[in-house]
Amino acid sequence: MKDSGIILCVDDDTTVLVALRTLLAHVFGSSHLVEIAESGDEALEILADLQRQGQQLSIIISDFIMPGMRGDELLIELHQRSPKTITIMLTGQSDFDGVKKAINQANLYRFLEKPFNHDDIILTVKSAFQAYEHEQTLCEQNTQLRGLNVELGEMLTKVKESERLLEERVKQRTSELDEKNQALQQALRTLEDVERIARHDLKTPLVSISAAPGLLRAGRTVSEHEEEILGMIESAANRALSMVNLSLDLFRMESGSYVFRPSMVDLKAIASSIALGLSAQAKSKYVRIQIVGACDDMIVEADDSLCYSIIGNLTKNAIEAAPEQSTVTLNIDVDPDNIEIIQLTIHNLGAVPLALRDNFFSKYSTAGKSGGTGLGTYSSHLLTTVQGGSLQMQSSELDGTCLSLRLKRGSAIKKLSCMRQQESPAMLDQNILRLLLVDDDDFNQMVMSEYIPESWFELDTAINGRMALDKVVEHRPDIIIMDLDMPIMGGTEALLQIRQSQCDRQDRPSFIIAYSGNDDEQSRSHYRQLGFDACLNKPCSREDVLAMLQLARDSIWNHSHP
Repeated sequence: MKDSGIILCVDDDTTVLVALRTLLAHVFGSSHLVEIAESGDEALEILADLQRQGQQLSIIISDFIMPGMRGDELLIELHQRSPKTITIMLTGQSDFDGVKKAINQANLYRFLEKPFNHDDIILTVKSAFQAYEHEQTLCEQNTQLRGLNVELGEMLTKVKESERLLEERVKQRTSELDEKNQALQQALRTLEDVERIARHDLKTPLVSISAAPGLLRAGRTVSEHEEEILGMIESAANRALSMVNLSLDLFRMESGSYVFRPSMVDLKAIASSIALGLSAQAKSKYVRIQIVGACDDMIVEADDSLCYSIIGNLTKNAIEAAPEQSTVTLNIDVDPDNIEIIQLTIHNLGAVPLALRDNFFSKYSTAGKSGGTGLGTYSSHLLTTVQGGSLQMQSSELDGTCLSLRLKRGSAIKKLSCMRQQESPAMLDQNILRLLLVDDDDFNQMVMSEYIPESWFELDTAINGRMALDKVVEHRPDIIIMDLDMPIMGGTEALLQIRQSQCDRQDRPSFIIAYSGNDDEQSRSHYRQLGFDACLNKPCSREDVLAMLQLARDSIWNHSHP
């Protein structure tokens, strides 16, 4: 209906009606029409006429006591016919029940007593018009919103169709990959399956391969040629692991849902590994890679794979930007302005184009680089930020380009041999605890066994939950590290059966740790609800394992000595 801004005054006293019309016409007459009626029936006839003409009654001001139809009855009837009309009652002889009925059934806006005050009437009508206009605006917006919802529904239908087509293409590609790589052993049917397989079947062996050179170096002297081969294996595994981590975590970093769990990271070791891996690229354009700085280990509180991605990407860019027969320098030292910060600078003599300098770390920012996407520096800056660090760039034609990475300096992780000893005869076997490692990956078992100190733990292993259950019944372990995805019997089923078995046998519950590649907080909370005592990310570093074992020892001690 058309909004005419019409006010209807109803009163059986013509003197009051004339006074109201004169007052309202004087104040609102230029923009609003003032109608009058001497009874409820006449008021309803006026409303019917307005509606036939396509007009909307904005406000009605009605007396309460009138012959025939009372004011509250009129307002209730009118509200049923025109719900948007603002209702105001004006009387000096009202009763509580009548006002209550008007409030409840006619959505009464105001109640004013006679004799009325001119200012009160004017203010009330102005306020009523504002409420009416606000309601009209809301109605229009709701209409627009419903239209948008229809459009959104159509868009969602198209999106679902696109997702369906995409899923079909992913399944087709997954089937091809599964035939070429029997190590995956299962089809990739959904995007969730892709992430789960990437975390469990790709990250775990990559970390194991990355750790293998360190295990081969331990306790023996390797030749220069052997060291070169081990370094190449280490560098290749770290590059692959870095790409897997970046592809899985970049979206969560951008959306703010990524959970940063720092460990102790040796920046100098990472820089040396990267320099070795990029040495062939550098030699092809006669560029020398030089690592300088303090001799001591440069340990930071960070994520190993994220640091590898940052330094690897920035060093590769520096080699590409450096002039031939020049030097790319990686300088690692304590920040001169803050001893709690480790600073790594990467310098080359090439200059960043002037047009690119102000938005160097922006997404898709690139210039003149063949095949460049502009994601490298953006992702490096994002990976630095989520670790609580900073990444800055300075560039000039004279001095070249210098990128400064700053991360929080880390304190050395205490080895398990330095754990406080619990002086208590209740600790079995002179504080040596039985630890059962359950994992179907033989190589991962070997790496984990190297992390666990023999002087503090008697280690046993199982390749699935079924074997673990047999070993728990045979000899109760104090601690169990349980992989979740295993053949025959998975970790969750094994947990439930172990808990029930120990309850039936009245054994003290083992401290059971969920060993999983799903490191988001929702998954960790779910594992704890199932009955796991703690969660260990897979893959993990030696420091992560030692910290978790310390937590388990503390828990066992507290339960043994309440």
